[in-house]
Amino acid sequence: MRNLARIVLSILALCLLLNSCGGKSSKDDDLARTAESGFLGKEESLLAPVQGHEPMRAWRNPDFNPKNYKAIIVDQVQIWNLDEMAKDSGIKPDELKALAGFFQNSLAKALSDIKFPLADKPGPGVLRISAAVTDVRPSNPVRNSISSVLPVGILLSLGERAAIGRDPNVGGCSVAIRFSDAASGKTMGLFSDDRQGDKYDSANFSETGQAEKAMTDWAALIQRRILVLWGSKPVASK
Repeated sequence: MRNLARIVLSILALCLLLNSCGGKSSKDDDLARTAESGFLGKEESLLAPVQGHEPMRAWRNPDFNPKNYKAIIVDQVQIWNLDEMAKDSGIKPDELKALAGFFQNSLAKALSDIKFPLADKPGPGVLRISAAVTDVRPSNPVRNSISSVLPVGILLSLGERAAIGRDPNVGGCSVAIRFSDAASGKTMGLFSDDRQGDKYDSANFSETGQAEKAMTDWAALIQRRILVLWGSKPVASK
């Protein structure tokens, strides 16, 4: 019996050794496949954290020169994996599509407000913005109100936040954006971010309020970067 036990232990040790050595693990393979199947594809690996703004990530092509671009074209914003997102979030597909339209309009307004030329077709001297909404987490107005006021609700909310790292009653959103040369298709920059709303924000009164707020912020961020890179002048506020 002792010899048999030793043999079994030796086999187990050998299995553990083989699993821990040589090549990628199945988990690594799963992560690689996930990255390749996302909106940014293999290029997602180029992204690096933006210090002080995590989980924001970005990458800029060293060849990018803003002086080469005189106009911007904004592709139709996508909802990445629409059916799956609708199932996971509980938000109707039409409402998710409306969110994509909201982001599209926010991007266009951010550009028009600083009088940056918008192109209606790709071509030389045109920078293309391609964006996708990759995750939407709806707010739960009723539960959020209860967990903000009642002592029991506050304790439950704190417990849920500790378990999953965020308040499940507060909405959020994720996006991925590619900036490319509209003539050659060469990628000039990449961006991704995830925003979790503030528990005591009035945007929680709407199921998709936090997503819309995040999209407005991202459009404003792109506007500010354009002002820095191109030196465009914003339209005087009325």
